[in-house]
Amino acid sequence: MDSSVTGRDAALAAAHLGARGYLPLQRYSLIGDGLTAALIADDGSIDWLCLPAFDGEPLFARLLDAQMGGFFDLADVTSAEPPAPLGQRYVGETSILQTELAFSTGRVLVSDFLPIATAGEAHSLLLRQAQAIEGSVTLALRLKAAQQYGRTAAPLTLQSDGVAITLDREPLLLAVAAPEEPLSLQSGSAYSTLGPFELRESQSLTCALWRLAPGQRDREGDLASPAAIYATEYERTRQFWQGWSAGVQYAGPDREQIVRSAITLKLLSYIPTGALLAAPTTSLPERIGGSRNWDYRYTWLRDGAFAAQTLLALGRRQEAVAFVDWLERRERRDPFELRPLYSIRGERDLPEFTVETLEGYRQSRPVRVGNAAVGQTQLDIYGEWLDCVERLYREEAPATWLRDLIAASVQTVTERWREPDQGIWEIRSAPQHFVYSKVMCWVALDRGIALAQRLGWAVALSEWEATAAAIRDEVLAQGVDATTGAFRASYETAAPDAANLMIPLVGFLPPTDPRCVTTTKVVMETLRGAHGLLYRYRYFDDGVGGEEGVFLLCSCWLVENLALQGRTEEARQLYAQLLRYASPTGLLSEMVDTTTGELLGNYPQAFSHIGLIRAALTLRETASS
Repeated sequence: MDSSVTGRDAALAAAHLGARGYLPLQRYSLIGDGLTAALIADDGSIDWLCLPAFDGEPLFARLLDAQMGGFFDLADVTSAEPPAPLGQRYVGETSILQTELAFSTGRVLVSDFLPIATAGEAHSLLLRQAQAIEGSVTLALRLKAAQQYGRTAAPLTLQSDGVAITLDREPLLLAVAAPEEPLSLQSGSAYSTLGPFELRESQSLTCALWRLAPGQRDREGDLASPAAIYATEYERTRQFWQGWSAGVQYAGPDREQIVRSAITLKLLSYIPTGALLAAPTTSLPERIGGSRNWDYRYTWLRDGAFAAQTLLALGRRQEAVAFVDWLERRERRDPFELRPLYSIRGERDLPEFTVETLEGYRQSRPVRVGNAAVGQTQLDIYGEWLDCVERLYREEAPATWLRDLIAASVQTVTERWREPDQGIWEIRSAPQHFVYSKVMCWVALDRGIALAQRLGWAVALSEWEATAAAIRDEVLAQGVDATTGAFRASYETAAPDAANLMIPLVGFLPPTDPRCVTTTKVVMETLRGAHGLLYRYRYFDDGVGGEEGVFLLCSCWLVENLALQGRTEEARQLYAQLLRYASPTGLLSEMVDTTTGELLGNYPQAFSHIGLIRAALTLRETASS
């Protein structure tokens, strides 16, 4: 290789880094292994990866700080311009990602994946291969490994089998296999560069990033070669995902998107415990420049129950059972008290703090770790949890230990349903008597009663039935606004709340009940933003302040309400609108910017994919009825 090429690599790469900045969220795609997940931009940069698990410190966090955050990308050594993105795609119905890049002298296909973990596995393996598919290219790998949430960069050391990354908690190794090129490392103040590597057409550069030295990793027989490991794990991972996706029972329109949403929910499951995450990221803002930035790398009981129930509806029973079993095992350890959220390992203590070293996505501070909502009162979680359990055990009886948890959950609701709470939207102002929370307390009792009657349990059935009737009477007396005839957000305020679109979806009232029809009308008139999507709420103080985008899940609930009310064409038009906000690889965040139409909030968001699947299922059912 010409020494002049090597000498100018650092300058070219530095120019690339300074010009790049932040990318729209829809330019990222997700890979994962059931232990952690990575976000990879369509320019080939891995900008988010937490280790050793979803909620660990990020090794790569350029997503939250374009200068301080770590990353792993490719540079074009022979050009002052960075490689041009030509698109991303998944390999069939798998989580193997392919990113095509145009270099100055040819095209490169980058394939990335994390081999799926087994139940007892604790180590992730990131595999990356860059193949020249047209022409010959000269590229360099750029790597910055950060730790302590960007406070310090991890030193890199060249070894015979790769590059050692020295972290406070444990070492990593990046092993590299390239044709005819000796491995070289140039360390700079901002990042380090590996290469250059010259690839002729069809030649490949293969990388393996792991927490153990290659010879110590016992997978498929102690393979020490990154290229051999890549080939073996690629086939194993492809077969796993093809088999998993084949089990998704959906034959309606837009199957490709529905399967992709299901795969995304699977990627948000933590295999060692069965916990289901809300999202794999923290602090992606609900409004650019705003402070409504939260850490979603945990298991919300509400979100998890919705996800488990949705996967069950698609025929993926195993994930639903694993989630229900996880919560039961978790609650068996301590005195019974359901919390709104837990860590993926089941801890109840998730103190919230801010990270001052990272500037946040597009300068949207603060960056938060932990979530103070763990200490809130959110009574609706009992309804969502028991709705999931009742659907899961319609064909068989739950084990005795699960029956005890079900009974304890219902009994708690009979004792506490009159209390105010922070509600589904986790307000940080004074608790209120939210209508949605009361309705979900009714759901908890209704589902508990159904299970007890079906299975002949010896429980306080008459007390449960009386409490359910009392909740229903109170909601209909105090939860409907006398002026509009629509359900109000809470007993304290007549403001509308899009969460009340769930009232007919959980069977509290028929979808065509005048109060439900009027609620749909009022929500559409008062909470609809630009692009026809819904805000969660707008006219009461949530104690947080600032603006947010329109909330995709609420718009999915609206699709269901319209379809169930016979407004099929409106429902289909809104559903089609929602599909247009998915990224090129089918991913959705929590919200959409009402001005630009860009995705906002943590990404990808389980809630949004749950809502999209539910909407598709309801549209299919109403079309056939």
